[in-house]
Amino acid sequence: MAAQRRLASSDPPLPQAVVFTAHELGEGRLEPGLPDGRPQKVLRIDLTGAPPNLLGRLLVGSYITGQDQVIVTARHGLTLEQRKEIRQVVDRTLGMTVVAESPATVEIQNFIDPGKHELPRLLHRVVQLLRAELKVCHAALTEDGAGDLPQIETLEEEIDRLYLLVVRQLLLSSDNPRIARNIDVQSHHYQIGDRLVAKVLEVTGDLIHEIGKDLQENLPGLRKTPRPVLGELVTRLGQLDLLLTRTMEAFGHLSVVEANANLNEIGQALPTGAGLGQLIARRVANRKVAVAAQRITSNLTMSLEMLIIVNEVTINRSVEPETVALSGARVMVGAHGASRPARVSHTSIAILATEPSRVAASRA
Repeated sequence: MAAQRRLASSDPPLPQAVVFTAHELGEGRLEPGLPDGRPQKVLRIDLTGAPPNLLGRLLVGSYITGQDQVIVTARHGLTLEQRKEIRQVVDRTLGMTVVAESPATVEIQNFIDPGKHELPRLLHRVVQLLRAELKVCHAALTEDGAGDLPQIETLEEEIDRLYLLVVRQLLLSSDNPRIARNIDVQSHHYQIGDRLVAKVLEVTGDLIHEIGKDLQENLPGLRKTPRPVLGELVTRLGQLDLLLTRTMEAFGHLSVVEANANLNEIGQALPTGAGLGQLIARRVANRKVAVAAQRITSNLTMSLEMLIIVNEVTINRSVEPETVALSGARVMVGAHGASRPARVSHTSIAILATEPSRVAASRA
């Protein structure tokens, strides 16, 4: 038969076989799947006539939405710029690899297991990286730490990689209860809030990264600013570090008292940003340095505003009926924000201590 004839020298080589498990579809039909039992998701992208930068964004989207294989083609072959765009995305994405390449096609495989890493551990790692960025910025302003500022780039790249992994896992867990259990997402209703928190941390990383860039470019001038200006910048960096830590602890503990105390403290801190801006305008004569200090102040303020979202998610989640259904109990919040069960058949929250100053003092 013609289909069984030997390949001529001009014929394209046969693709290498890839072995997958089978997914039962019913009525005797099978669909190729991945080793964990999920059906394999394949996305084909035809780049013919595509505008600049769209390819990279589509590849990121394909990763987040759980595509296992992406085949990129173009009618007249892929350009060098398109191949460079592919490599840039692959290099900064965990588990994404180019497995085959030809003049007209690039085949990408995502090998990462969506249920391997627990969400709380990933979020904890992101917070560690954010705090490391803040520590570098703080050291640059207060001591001879300018040599550490280039670390900001590496830290920010790692935050971005983890963010994409978190969102990928969350979206796949919405269709697969096994993945949700493996990554410790206890409720389908939590996935939207978890994704929102992940995005907040990623945006916060971008803001701190911008602060690091301004420090790199203007550090000598910034360190010579009047003591009240420099001292306030250092204080606000430390304040962001502390409130980031407390905010994520409240989120992890599902503590309404801790989240409320954080919101109160952020509410008191935000107006001081405007005052610092006025102080910079009056006291910093060098225009370039003043603009850099204003940008740093603005990014610090926006970072605090990002934390408001996380604390609001914590409070909203604590009163969600799904939370009570999962625990089989009402949420009773003690003096340190610790929750303990009390069996009831309806949603109820007992606030046993509501003094933010006492909560904050107990954690200092």
